Amino acid sequence: MFESMKVSEIFPTPLWALDLKPEVHGPLNAKLMRAIEAMTSPRPPIRVGETWQTDPYIHTLPDFAELVQIIRGAAKGALDFLQVEYESFEITGCWANINPRGGLNTRHTHPNNFLSGTYYVQVPPDANRIVFDDPRPQAMTLLPRVKAYNKFIGNEVSFEIKDGRLILFPAWLPHGVPANQSERERVSVSFNIMFSAFTETMSRPLWRGTAGPRVEPG
Repeated sequence: MFESMKVSEIFPTPLWALDLKPEVHGPLNAKLMRAIEAMTSPRPPIRVGETWQTDPYIHTLPDFAELVQIIRGAAKGALDFLQVEYESFEITGCWANINPRGGLNTRHTHPNNFLSGTYYVQVPPDANRIVFDDPRPQAMTLLPRVKAYNKFIGNEVSFEIKDGRLILFPAWLPHGVPANQSERERVSVSFNIMFSAFTETMSRPLWRGTAGPRVEPG
């Protein structure tokens, strides 16, 4: 009956995963852990289920300069891949996340930015996933039973995270991190990227951190 059948994947959503070499992320992560611990010390123990975040301006601090260069390189590669025209871009916010046992990050997006991402400093084996939701509300109007889940059926995608991995994605993509099931803290650094022409009035963070001394925007 049919001469042929072709499947076209339309409106794809890009997600970039960049892994640093062990000889790079080993020393870097040790340095970042020292810096984050210094920022949040002294602090009372984080209660089970809570999450701590620093102020969102740590990219202005010298201890994070190496990571900033890595983030900027990753963002430039993503923008070049997308063939976006722009004069320059900025890191509009950057902060550390500390998830103790039970700590999680509920589903959210990053408004007023073009790209968002997270670099993973310390990832316990039982806390190694980030979850992305299907951003198309109409796609969940009808969810039939399936023989096997695949990328065309379902409403979320779980992606592996690990030490030294940087994940980059569109800022509008809903995402969250499941509860840490390990006794060891999960530590990461999240960031936002926006074109410089928009950052003066629109893209600065609208919130303050819950951990450590205040860091003022540079």
